[in-house]
This record gives sequence, C-alpha cells and structure tokens, in this order.
Amino acid sequence: MVDVIIAGSGLGGSCAALWLSESNSVTLLSGTAPAASAVAAGLVNPLAGQRMGGFPNAWTAYEDFQHTLHRANALEMYNPCGILRPALNETQASLFFVISQTNPDSLIWLESDQIDEMYPSITAPFGATITKGGVADISKLLDQMATTLMPRCNVIHQNLTDWEDHGSEVTVMLDSETSLQTRKLILAVGAEYQFLSKLKNLHLHCTKGQLVHVSMSTDLPLPVSGAGYAVPAGNKLILGTTYEHSYKDLEPTNEGITKILALTKRMIPSVASAKILGASAGIRVGVPETRLPMVDQLTRNVWILTGLGSKGILLASHIGRNLETWLKTPLSVPDEFRLRNN
Repeated sequence: MVDVIIAGSGLGGSCAALWLSESNSVTLLSGTAPAASAVAAGLVNPLAGQRMGGFPNAWTAYEDFQHTLHRANALEMYNPCGILRPALNETQASLFFVISQTNPDSLIWLESDQIDEMYPSITAPFGATITKGGVADISKLLDQMATTLMPRCNVIHQNLTDWEDHGSEVTVMLDSETSLQTRKLILAVGAEYQFLSKLKNLHLHCTKGQLVHVSMSTDLPLPVSGAGYAVPAGNKLILGTTYEHSYKDLEPTNEGITKILALTKRMIPSVASAKILGASAGIRVGVPETRLPMVDQLTRNVWILTGLGSKGILLASHIGRNLETWLKTPLSVPDEFRLRNN
C-alpha cells in the first residue's frame, strides 16, 4: 500500500507529487487531463490584481516556486524578466507610483515618456511599473516535472472514478475497473471534479479562459499585463485572456479572439494587424467568493486540492512545499484555504 495517491497531473498534482515523493511512496494518476495547466501562458506574478494586492503569502509562494524549479531541475524553464504593467487610468497610476516608492525592491515606476523611449511598441499614457516576476514555460515545466518524478513516483495513466475512506486506508477505484489502496488520497482533478458525484457539494465554479497566438515582430523583452496581457514567446505573442462564466464547450471562439485582441491592442496597438496563428482554451476552477485555493480534508484520509485559478504555478508550488506538514497536522492549513471558509 502506498503512502499517497494523487489524482490529477496538472500543476497542483504535479507539484504535490514532486514535494511529497521526497519522503513518501507516491502514485500519481495522470489520466485526468490538466486542461487549464496545459494552455496557461505562464505569467508568474506575485503582484497580481488591479491594485497589486497579490494574495496572502504571495512572496513566500514566489520563493516556493523557485525551490520547486530547482527540485524539478527546471530552472531554465523560467525567465525572471519582470512584468510591465501599464496603468490604465490616473487613479491606478497614482497607486502604482506609491507602491513603487514603498517597495523599491519589488517594482519600479516609469513615466510615459520613459516607456516611449524604452518600449516603443507599448502605449502607456499614464505610465507603467515593472514588477518582479516573469514567464514560465508551463508545458515544458510539466514535462520536466514528469521526467523528474519517473524514478521516484509510480505514474498510472488512468482516471480516478470513485473512492472509499475506510478510516485506516482509502480504496481508490480506477476507470480500468481496478482498485488501489493508499493511506492518503489527494484530489487535484481540476475541472474533472464535475464528473465526481462526491465533489458536487463543494459548489466550485468553472471559468473558461481563452488565449490567442499571434505572429508579429516586436521589441518586447518582457510580458505586458494590464488590459489583458501579452507574453512574448519567440517570434510570437501569447495574448489573453477571457473569463467566461458560461460556455457551451471548450473550443476557442471568434468572439473570444475578438475580445482579447480589442483588450491587448490598447497596450500594444500593432496587435490589431498581427497575424493570428491560432487559439486555445482551458477551464479554471475557482472557489466562489474568493480567489484563493481550497486545500483541506474531505474525510479523514481524503483531501481536496483545487481552485488555483489564474495563479496556478505560484499557488501550486506553495501548496506542494507545505503539503506534507498539512497532511500530518490538518489544523496547520491556513484558514483562508480551508473548506469551512468557502
């Protein structure tokens, strides 16, 4: 019997496996497709949000992310280039300026004429700030995590269909109609929770997010985030994103493409004439009334790990690094992550 079975191989499940497998026998069920993780643009932004409020322990999570990269032998999959954040109005410009004065190690303020000189392709009439952070190649990072896990983690390419917590152990049923035994089960199944009846009472919420890939030459050495975002990737830009709370399917739509182009051309006018290479979409799982994840016991030996939203890589790294402690001492889970607060 293994110590831990983790269902789901997106960022949450992979980071959990990476950290827990150091001192536990771990089986990773990778049959659940990491839809949101696979299409993520890879922004690593501890100062997210219109007011740069980030989230609790954001800088600790940023450190945990860097430790996760090191543990996965994936340092080259992250470019700590910073993130350019144009202010969208005078009020936001004043806020960004004040934050830059009180946090000079985390961000710097640039006036509009400085932006014109340094980044001619960017329009920022109210000025902009460059914050600490950068871009991770999420697809390559997940692949590298899988490679690192192979010698020390049993990976089974099947889906979990059900489970039963017997108090001393958990029986996990798979779609091959076989079962496994484990001391702890962690459900990091992302949007697949919708097909597991025992999780429906969590009242999670799914949001469709779309990206557009365009081909264009640009002087942009770092991502831009404000009205949407633009992430440089070689000779193309990855533009995002939509927040679709109702949707018919997972396919990208022309409506979504049009919305993203309209947003991002406010920051980068040349986007309007860029060649569209394609689009992709994924499903983010969120916890209603909060933008924080849900990590807690469902039963004595069954845990939920979900709700990473658009801060996936930072939150997944933070949770992964702390998860062993939380599994041993459930009351040490931060109150804002716990089930009873959601």
